[in-house]
Amino acid sequence: MNTHIRPIEAKDLGLEVEFVESLSAATGYQRLMSARRPTMEELRRWTNIDHAREVALIATALVDGRECQLGVARYVRDADTQDAEFAIVLRDDSQGRGLGRELLLRLLDAAKRAGLHRLVGTTLSDNQAMVTLARRLGFRASRTPGGAFMTTLTLDLAAWQPQ
Repeated sequence: MNTHIRPIEAKDLGLEVEFVESLSAATGYQRLMSARRPTMEELRRWTNIDHAREVALIATALVDGRECQLGVARYVRDADTQDAEFAIVLRDDSQGRGLGRELLLRLLDAAKRAGLHRLVGTTLSDNQAMVTLARRLGFRASRTPGGAFMTTLTLDLAAWQPQ
């Protein structure tokens, strides 16, 4: 499958809706840290981004002759610092194939070029695939204070070198 990674656009709303609906309950739970499903308003917000504050990259591929979204990685800059919060999610059938690594590497490169100092994300502690990927890319993983089931992932971009 030939995968293409590009910035998300407002016109990708349909792809995003299909993508979110394709996620298993477990994958959706890991991404949102709850069983809720995103609202249409949230989905619009995730595709019509504020380019001054955020970057969202999607991985797509042609499946049966039409474009399908396989994953997304994004960061949103903190208004008061040079830090940003990041998140990533892949369709279940795209996990474990190196796509998450590629999306996250491209996101890190974009963040570094934008002059950000740190990327920070929160994941469920039992999301070992995410914790392992982040550690391999240089993130520090630490249990979230007061959140026994949450792990904070932090990367100092000044020290990070593209791989």
